[in-house]
Amino acid sequence: MADTIVEQRNVSLPALDGRLDQQLNTPPKSKLPAVASDISPAWLTSVLGVKVRSVKRTNEVPGTATKLYVTAKNENGERRLCVKGGFNPAFIEQMPWIVMIYQREVEFFNRIAPTLKGMDLPKAWWADYNQSQGIVVMEDLAARGCTFGNPVETWPVYRVRQGVEQLAALHAKTWGVQPADYPWLTSDYDQAILTLMQTYGAVTNGPDRPYVHEYLRDQDRVTAVLKKHYRSRNPKFQCLLHGDAHLGNTYLDRGAPRFLDWQMIHIGSAFHDVAYYIAGALTVENRRMYEWRLLDHYLSILAKFGVRENLKTSDEDLRIEYRKAFLAGVGWLMCPYQMQPRECVHAMAGRYAAALDDHKVLELVESLLSLRLLRKGFHSTLYLAGWVRRSGA
Repeated sequence: MADTIVEQRNVSLPALDGRLDQQLNTPPKSKLPAVASDISPAWLTSVLGVKVRSVKRTNEVPGTATKLYVTAKNENGERRLCVKGGFNPAFIEQMPWIVMIYQREVEFFNRIAPTLKGMDLPKAWWADYNQSQGIVVMEDLAARGCTFGNPVETWPVYRVRQGVEQLAALHAKTWGVQPADYPWLTSDYDQAILTLMQTYGAVTNGPDRPYVHEYLRDQDRVTAVLKKHYRSRNPKFQCLLHGDAHLGNTYLDRGAPRFLDWQMIHIGSAFHDVAYYIAGALTVENRRMYEWRLLDHYLSILAKFGVRENLKTSDEDLRIEYRKAFLAGVGWLMCPYQMQPRECVHAMAGRYAAALDDHKVLELVESLLSLRLLRKGFHSTLYLAGWVRRSGA
């Protein structure tokens, strides 16, 4: 169980200033709100550490997690907040595993976020979970003028460049991390994607789907490639990942890109985040023209934040790992319209399909040598194409 984070406990929230009426305590974990109507003045008082007289719910945004936007008031002022959690009991009953995702974001804000330098994050006032819920009370970003990314749109190159700097800050801080370092962080990403792949062919070959190359709609082939990709990640580039770094999980703070929605964090190859972000954020033409320069910049920021390996885009093992990582976009190729709007799926699937085809990713992964060598410590040039060139075979 995570320790709760109450950054402003026993002091005042901005615009809710004044002395506390009494010593306040965190509510029992068993009593976390389960529905929107449970977000009461008494509950907010207990978690924020200041007396809240009234709560007005101003908006509700459904999704994997529900975002409840509220205005909390007392005699000294008001504060607009976002309360994020699992407030749809019927949805949770249908998919009880979804609670794990809520809990994971709580853990991120409690354990990881306070340690990050150079990465700007939404202010979280409090976060905790129990067996059936996970809640983060954070700032309402729109209240201070932030705007949110839209997967239908693309970003200019300079903004994508700023975004890779944010990812580099996260990756550098956790570079070389091992599962034992985060025993609370379960490894579920690979299996979740492979489970979704069971309906891949039916979805990608269904009516009104975005254009995807015919060979990329082959369920058996893509599934086999994903399995081999997951087995062959190069541990040289291992770190903590955002896990879902697309434009729908971003916001702009005075024009600067920032990441939110930390429900999919996991340990993996850094290039999962980088390739996924670059391919999803740029037009296909700009990605083809600028991706290697953006990758150069990302590597320079890693070095700035303390990663000591002399990583270069000319390194063959790095280039291979980057190209493989476009497989992170397969989720958009098979994304049903019940999960993401049609216009978002069409826009994103087109960008990722183009990247997978440009980089010949399926052929690349199919050419990999056995990972048994990699597990013995041979971390470089263990790919068939590279071995052939080096050996003269």
